Amino acid sequence: MSSAQQPRGWITAVKSSASRRGSIVFHADDFGMNRAVTDGILRGVEHGLITGTSLLANAPDATRAIREWQRLQQAREVGRLPSAAIRRELDEPETPFELGIHLNLTQGRPLTEGYPTELLDRRGRFAGIGRLFALLYRRRPQHERALLAELSAQVEFLRDHGQRPTHLNGHQYVELLPGLRSALQELLVRHQIPVLRLARERGLLRSTLLYDYRPSNWCVAHVKRFYAGRLEEHARGWGVALPHAYFGTSHAGRINFEVMRHYLRSAAGCGLIEIGVHPATDSSQDAGARAAARGTHDWTDAQRDDDWDDPLAALRPQELGMLTSPLLVELVQEFGLSLGRLSHSHTKHAAKAA
Repeated sequence: MSSAQQPRGWITAVKSSASRRGSIVFHADDFGMNRAVTDGILRGVEHGLITGTSLLANAPDATRAIREWQRLQQAREVGRLPSAAIRRELDEPETPFELGIHLNLTQGRPLTEGYPTELLDRRGRFAGIGRLFALLYRRRPQHERALLAELSAQVEFLRDHGQRPTHLNGHQYVELLPGLRSALQELLVRHQIPVLRLARERGLLRSTLLYDYRPSNWCVAHVKRFYAGRLEEHARGWGVALPHAYFGTSHAGRINFEVMRHYLRSAAGCGLIEIGVHPATDSSQDAGARAAARGTHDWTDAQRDDDWDDPLAALRPQELGMLTSPLLVELVQEFGLSLGRLSHSHTKHAAKAA
């Protein structure tokens, strides 16, 4: 690809790649939630630095998302991605982009029959993270089989479409809930999923209070970090990779260059850093495309809109702009990082264990 074809500023933004001090992955959640989210993630790979995503298997745009992901991987293989040159400059490995499963028990409708009605609302939708947490915290063994069946069906949806998940994480961080640990272990082993997200975020004082005074975000992020630490105690014996650092528990849809710089200062020298992002195109400018996205699942239009309300919709285009900006390249270079893959954390954890 000639320099004239590159997005302005990308190549000139890159400095020497002689010395890298770690690697970074930009991981997009919610793949398949709707057309705007799917297209935003695809654009973030094609024209930006997204390195992987995870699929919401029960979401309206899930089937199209997988089909478009396969097309994107083919474009990568033949070197037709607009971001290919900058990715080489950032020492990205020549391996496929990563597609994982985004386990969901809090939005939309279950894929399986017989899901516990106690965890559904009156319209048959997942009841939400609050009720799920309360029930799992009280330990209800009678629901464990149904929960495992639903999560398994979501993984199998991805596999039935020809994709083996490269990693596992949860929508609204459900993977952190203590009552799901046995199900998580079963899924990881049964489907040979090699990587589990560990949303144990550091530097919260700097990124949530000193930077942009948000005490509520600080509190919620600390709760997530506590349960991530508990999950780590179990998961280190499961034989899976755990990325060394994570950012995104308190800034969904609000990640910008300044707050990311604050975080990277706290995470310097950690090894592999995962940044959880939530991009999308501007759906308000494409109502027709949203309507065209309907039809993936056999639900009415009214059900679909109610099931998949997106509280981040207005914020997501800003994150997409950040992910496709040459300023992000400069930030990655500033901290001496290369683009990586989640699976590359496995060897380092094995070495530490040894």
